Amino acid sequence: MNDTAPPKWPMLVYYGMSLVSLPLYLLVFVSFLRLRCVSKTYNSVFYSILLQHCIADLLAMTFFFATNPMRVLPYIRDFYFKYQHYYITAASYNSVYYFLYVRCTGIMFLSLQRYYVICFPTHKLTFRVQAVSSIKIILVYWLTPILISIVVLKDTDFEYDNYERMAILADHDVIQRNTLMALIIVSITCAVCSFAYGALFYYIRQHTAGFSKSLRREVHLAIQVFVLLLAFFAILVYYGFQNYFSQSEDTGPIFYMRALYPVANGLLSYINPFCILFLNRDLASQVFRTATCHRNITSDFQVSAIITTSTKHPMKRDTSHDGPNSPVTF
Repeated sequence: MNDTAPPKWPMLVYYGMSLVSLPLYLLVFVSFLRLRCVSKTYNSVFYSILLQHCIADLLAMTFFFATNPMRVLPYIRDFYFKYQHYYITAASYNSVYYFLYVRCTGIMFLSLQRYYVICFPTHKLTFRVQAVSSIKIILVYWLTPILISIVVLKDTDFEYDNYERMAILADHDVIQRNTLMALIIVSITCAVCSFAYGALFYYIRQHTAGFSKSLRREVHLAIQVFVLLLAFFAILVYYGFQNYFSQSEDTGPIFYMRALYPVANGLLSYINPFCILFLNRDLASQVFRTATCHRNITSDFQVSAIITTSTKHPMKRDTSHDGPNSPVTF
C-alpha cells in the first residue's frame, strides 16, 4: 500500500464550490417547487424529469458530505468506525456509483425527450412520452439506476484502514469491476446523448426558418440540457483514467484520483443551477423573484406541448414505428 498522503487541494476546491453553488442550488430548487404548485408549465414532462435530476444532485452532495467531510468530527468518526460493518462503509463507497448512474439515466432521459419533442412532434411515441404521469416519471427515473446498480449495491466487504485516516479498503477485483462498469455506463450515456443532439442539430439546421415561437422555446431548453451534458464528458475522462490506473498494481495514482473525486462530483452536481440561471430565462426570472421575496408571475406558455405545426411546411405523421485489498477508488 502506498502511504503517500493524497493532495488536500481538491477537497478545498470542493468546499469553495459548495459555498457558492449549494445555496444557489437550494434557491433554484425552492423556486422550482413553488412554480410547480401554481403553473402547469412547470409540471410538464421535461420539468418533471429535470426536478428529479435536481433532487439527485442534492441527494448526492448531501450523502457525500455526510459520509466524507463529516467523518472528521470525533463523534461521527467514532460512530462510523465502530459500526462500519453495518453497511456504513459499503454505503459510503457504493453511493458514489449509484448516484452516478442516477444522473446518467437522468441526462439520457432529458436528451431523448428533447430529441423526440423537437424532431418528431407529431409521432405517436412523442404523444405517449408527453402524456406520462409524474408518478411514472419518478418510478422510472429512480428504479432504472437501481437495476443498473444491483451489481455494485450487493457488495459489502469494505472496511476503513485505520481510525486516523479512515480510508476505505476494497478488494482490487471489485475496484477494477466498478471502475470499468462506470466507464462503460458513462460512455453509453455520452454516446446516446451525442447521437440525439447530433440528429437534433441536423434537424434544426434544416428547419430553422420555419420554427414557431413555441418550438424555439423547446430548442432553448435543449441547449440547457446540452451544456449540462458537457459535464458528463469531463466525468468520462475522469473514469477513463480511473479504469486505467485500477488495472495497475501501483496504488499511488489510485490515491490521487480518489482525491480528485470531490471536484468531479461537485462539477457534475453544481453545473445544473448555472445552466438553469443562464440558459432558462423564464425559470431564472422566477428564481430572481423568489430571492427578492416577490410573488411569482407565470405565463403558462406550453413549454413541452406537442406542436402539430412546428414548421411552415406541413409534417406528415410518421406511423412506421407505432406498434487482494486495495484503497478504494471511485
